[in-house]
Amino acid sequence: MDEARVLENYSYEDYLDIAHSTEERVELILGDIHMMAGASALHQDVVGSIFFFLKSISKGKQKCLPRIAPFDLELTINDTINVVQPDVMLFCEEEKPCAIFEVLSPSTALKDKTVKKELYEKSGITEYFLVNAEYGVIDTFILVDGKYKYVGAFGGEDELPIECLESSIKLEEVFTPF
Repeated sequence: MDEARVLENYSYEDYLDIAHSTEERVELILGDIHMMAGASALHQDVVGSIFFFLKSISKGKQKCLPRIAPFDLELTINDTINVVQPDVMLFCEEEKPCAIFEVLSPSTALKDKTVKKELYEKSGITEYFLVNAEYGVIDTFILVDGKYKYVGAFGGEDELPIECLESSIKLEEVFTPF
């Protein structure tokens, strides 16, 4: 599948039926089913690098644990269950992640920048990172008074601050090919 598809007006029960009847990865966001396309090698390399560095940094933090997709994350908004598979999540002493990284791809960029950002904001996810693997840039958002505030774009030799970990990642290492 080259493009992600959207099916509208579905319940959590509909999602479960669809998820169990297909081998494709699907997400349920605000009543819409999103069929997910496969990831590129670059996408997977960057996801792996982010996970590796988060895992390395979080070893010193007893209750922080990174996870990568496929991993179903259930977020409830106004009694509506949403199920998403963020590329990378960081859990620190909470049932929901304190930080989410979405690596943009042609089939997911619009969804990641709009409906998923809105869902994470409404769910109280403290930090949201939009990763452009092609250009080696990460846009950072932090939750302030229930709304995401744009912190800035980081790339090149920048260090990406991650408040959940009270640490940072050197981006040249994340985007440097092996």
